[in-house]
Amino acid sequence: MGISMQEVDRRLHMFDFTPSARNDLTSFCTTLKSALPEIIEEFYTRQLANKEIAAIISPPETLARLRVAMSNFITTLFAANYDETYINGRLLIGKVHKRLNITPKLYMSGISTLQNVLDRNIDALSSTDSKAQNIKAALHKAMLFDSELVFESYIDSYQEEMEQARAEVNHYAASLEIKVEALTRQLYEQSIHDALTGLYNRAAFNEHLERELKVAQRYQLPLCLAYLDLNGFKGVNDTYGHEAGDAVLQQVGASMFSITRSVDVACRYGGDEFCIIMPRCNLENAQAPLQRLMEHFDAACSHNVTFSIGVVQSGPSDFKDATILISEADTLMYTAKARAHEDPGHHLCTTEHLLDSTEHLRGTAS
Repeated sequence: MGISMQEVDRRLHMFDFTPSARNDLTSFCTTLKSALPEIIEEFYTRQLANKEIAAIISPPETLARLRVAMSNFITTLFAANYDETYINGRLLIGKVHKRLNITPKLYMSGISTLQNVLDRNIDALSSTDSKAQNIKAALHKAMLFDSELVFESYIDSYQEEMEQARAEVNHYAASLEIKVEALTRQLYEQSIHDALTGLYNRAAFNEHLERELKVAQRYQLPLCLAYLDLNGFKGVNDTYGHEAGDAVLQQVGASMFSITRSVDVACRYGGDEFCIIMPRCNLENAQAPLQRLMEHFDAACSHNVTFSIGVVQSGPSDFKDATILISEADTLMYTAKARAHEDPGHHLCTTEHLLDSTEHLRGTAS
């Protein structure tokens, strides 16, 4: 279904599945292994008590296969290595359930039972109540992430059936050189990306910022917004033409892609202004990637163009709405630009004091 590892990272981020949560699960693997046979036995005893489920899984051969598969699933879930093999396997599970006409209602009933059985065993086997709570919290996030994958492929199977049903319509559309699905996808991609740089555009930026601020506030996490403006860009356009100017903007996009994390959102805000949304990042941690951005761009750009950058932080306790955050970052960017005229070494301004230093001079980096 084309789910990249970058998309996997984003989904885990949206469920607040942190490295700490991953460690909580993996730390329980050894304890879980000894209890796994009893867990599997309890789970299927409870499943078979449901007549509707029993009618599907009660044949001995089916039940034997399911026991092995469930044992592997639980082990893999707690190993917390959600790589490409894991993702493809869970997507396949959704398609198999759809093919066997196992309804979402029955699937979620089984997931609820499994979570209940695992929770009870975690409570019984953990050394402290606080440790048990941490493991269960991590497990619940992992199971939500997993269920999303299963249902996405389940829905995709329905969509495949719909596509088959529309085959005749698509045949006539093809005869008119109208590829409805491809055109729709293309139009959507055009609507959220800047055609020149490949970065997200302003509309997509606003949507991402609103969502990331809600996530940050929900989980009491820091978020930084960097607002960037190019110095000397107008001179490139005036002296060398718009093609040269476009090449500079494209290099900004390439440099941004090179330094941003998978959860960061790099955008062209308009003209020669850019933004980077940096979830789970405070002002101090924003220094290194922004420094790398300036150095990467400086090394690749053949024109005398530099950045002025304003950076603001929201959270983890005091949160600002998107409009205020953008306005503050924009103001700080202009402060950096004014300071750069007085002292070319000053190109980065932030709230607080963490980044209020000389960060960049074309050709050198402090």
